[in-house]
Amino acid sequence: MANIYDQHDKAFARVSAYVIARDGKRVATVAFKRPPDGAGRLQVFVHWIGSEMVRGYAGGCGYDKHSAACACAARSAGAVAWPAAFRDALVRDEGASWNRELECAGFAVWSAC
Repeated sequence: MANIYDQHDKAFARVSAYVIARDGKRVATVAFKRPPDGAGRLQVFVHWIGSEMVRGYAGGCGYDKHSAACACAARSAGAVAWPAAFRDALVRDEGASWNRELECAGFAVWSAC
């Protein structure tokens, strides 16, 4: 039987998860699933606690797909009840790190794995 840690590492090798907090409380989660070849479609799942989860994606290469995927999710959120500061921070696709705008808007971003 395989070691439980090896099983975990294999299952989540292409996944990154983050907890988004404000005033010390968890308000959202963001999870990225990277493509196996690096050039395919990166997916992001954004969940503001208490609202419906939203998925976004970005494909190709040569740019920050994490920021682009977050912007895609924020644009497709439509009527989902996200605070404006959260939505506005995610929709900005300036090419910097995807979490920079969240942190500038007063959110803390903690890696969950």
